[in-house]
Amino acid sequence: MELKRCLAGTATLAVVALAGVLGAAHPPVLAAVDPPWQPPPCPEASAGGPAAPSGTAAAWYRLDPVLDDGGSLAGQRLTLGLIGGPPRHVDLPPESSASGPVHGSVLVSEDDGTESRLRLLDVGRACETVLARERSVIRGALLALDGTTAWEHRVDRATRADQGVWRRPLAGGVPTRVLAGLPADEAFGPTFVTELSWLADGRLGVASCGERACRTRVLDPATGHTSAFEGTGPLLGVEGDIGVAVSACAGLPCPIETIDLGNGRRRTLLDAAGSAAVDDGVLVFESADGSIAALDLASGRTRAVAVDHGLLPVRRTSSATSGAEIAAGSVLLAPGGRLDHPSDGRRLDTAARTVHRLGEVAP
Repeated sequence: MELKRCLAGTATLAVVALAGVLGAAHPPVLAAVDPPWQPPPCPEASAGGPAAPSGTAAAWYRLDPVLDDGGSLAGQRLTLGLIGGPPRHVDLPPESSASGPVHGSVLVSEDDGTESRLRLLDVGRACETVLARERSVIRGALLALDGTTAWEHRVDRATRADQGVWRRPLAGGVPTRVLAGLPADEAFGPTFVTELSWLADGRLGVASCGERACRTRVLDPATGHTSAFEGTGPLLGVEGDIGVAVSACAGLPCPIETIDLGNGRRRTLLDAAGSAAVDDGVLVFESADGSIAALDLASGRTRAVAVDHGLLPVRRTSSATSGAEIAAGSVLLAPGGRLDHPSDGRRLDTAARTVHRLGEVAP
């Protein structure tokens, strides 16, 4: 059973670790702002579906919870814009998520208690495309890196039972289920979140995390081959046949371990790390003293990264509450692991180990 996105007082181990790697929540009571943006429909490229994302400029977003006077979750506010341009905001219902951006577009799933909508907000063209209306609850979604398909995780509206992961072509066509839902398992506790993430080699990571640990699957969309492991915290990445995940622990810092996808053999990669992310074969992590280091997964070599104190890795997943469009082979850094504004963020080039401002062209 997939529970609504929350961190209850009894949710420990993998769920708490997941909250840590996604960045700390910011104060949810937001000041009054201009009326929300009501994006017009994007023009269609053909009768079959939406136009391709604009890709004209890099975009960014953040998602903030909004509380009512009694302290209950009343909704969420999505703030988004182009790097270097003015932001807009969109008001969403409480059960909503956002991901990306990809080619200047942010993918939004929202549920009003009756149906779920999947929307693609094209920040560059200032318009939207409604991709889906579903009776099932779309708990989170990712846009393919080429901008042609959406990948979504669903649960049953009445029972919250896992209904698996679905692939939806943006240019029309019927969505198809590519991964079955996981059955409930007392060994892991109720599933609080199923997190989708793109891996550097084009595979899809699917981590279903309960109050005790996560069950993780790695899907190759080209072949349909799936590898699986369980008993860790959230998935950070995969390098070849080796998965990298946070250990199942009660809170950061946590060990980080590797898992052989072929034989299940595990080893501890780091004894303790804070926020972490993997891109292009490099693990970027917060050390015990708050500094940032980069570990090459192939060679095992670790190097310090010269970056302002407090800037932490931001992971690009279906559960993230902020993000920015950056070049491949880069990790986004932001204060506390969450991007409030693009002027606060930095892009770490994992190959050169150099840090750049967002929107800055590297020499």
